Amino acid sequence: MKLSMRIIMALAALQGHPIRFSTVAAPDKDPDSVALDIGPGPQIGRVRGLRSDKGIAYSGDLRMDVLVPQGSGPFPLVLYLPGGGFVSARRMMAGKQRRYVAGAGFVVASIDYRTTTVGATYRDGLADVAAALAFLRDHASQYAIDPDHVAVWGESAGGYLASMAGTAPDNRIDAVVDFFGASNLAAIADGFEGDIVAATTGPDSPITAYVVGPGGLAVGEMHEADPTSRVTPTTPPFLIFHGDDDRIIPPAQTAHLHQALRQAGVPTTRYVITGAGHGDLSDDPAPWTTTQLMDLVTTFLHDQLS
Repeated sequence: MKLSMRIIMALAALQGHPIRFSTVAAPDKDPDSVALDIGPGPQIGRVRGLRSDKGIAYSGDLRMDVLVPQGSGPFPLVLYLPGGGFVSARRMMAGKQRRYVAGAGFVVASIDYRTTTVGATYRDGLADVAAALAFLRDHASQYAIDPDHVAVWGESAGGYLASMAGTAPDNRIDAVVDFFGASNLAAIADGFEGDIVAATTGPDSPITAYVVGPGGLAVGEMHEADPTSRVTPTTPPFLIFHGDDDRIIPPAQTAHLHQALRQAGVPTTRYVITGAGHGDLSDDPAPWTTTQLMDLVTTFLHDQLS
């Protein structure tokens, strides 16, 4: 497990919300997904020659980092949303992957967003995404951005927020990349053992707090916080990845979203990575940084943002 992930786990524990791992896998049974056997595979290398602007204030105390490719542009924009279990959102996450995407010809911005640490809910997170998009569009010439071609990409809690942001028409997003994000938060631990289910969905869990604020469960609000409740035929195309051995977010979560998109006629592709866990929070995170997987991401982005 990478050092950055150990830091996130330590922060979550200090907040009283330790990240819990299931001892059993929850099998994926979606018939309309693509099984992908990657293994360790060739790894992406470090991309050089990018312009890197860090610590840019975009809303109050929130900051972003921006990577700009070589050339005059303008380039399509990809907004990256880091994971962190709804208790942490560190914009410096996935540095190698972000540089790889930027090297393929995209401006990649990574943001901090508010979490339960400051009493925020998903509505605050969505407001932060909207503020970041507005800032980047307002400063498009400064960062060589094409403001009319925008994608959002996130993993884990960031994947959930990316799905929510992508299904909000006012954001004017053209494509969504979701790495093992949640969707139906009320059933986020289905398939795991009972104590994990209780800890994850109970009134004191960070997931509950991220939906309704501290204390108490609201079924109606859980529905509003599910991106599938917001899918329409005009929702932008999705590219979804999930490991079939994810012990933190069951693969059924992205399958739930994938099926809702299909039923609405939205272009969606979902890959299930054989033997893969929850990104860097797994014993072997190598599948998530292979050229095979990341080239699927950049190809999708080129197809949707060109």
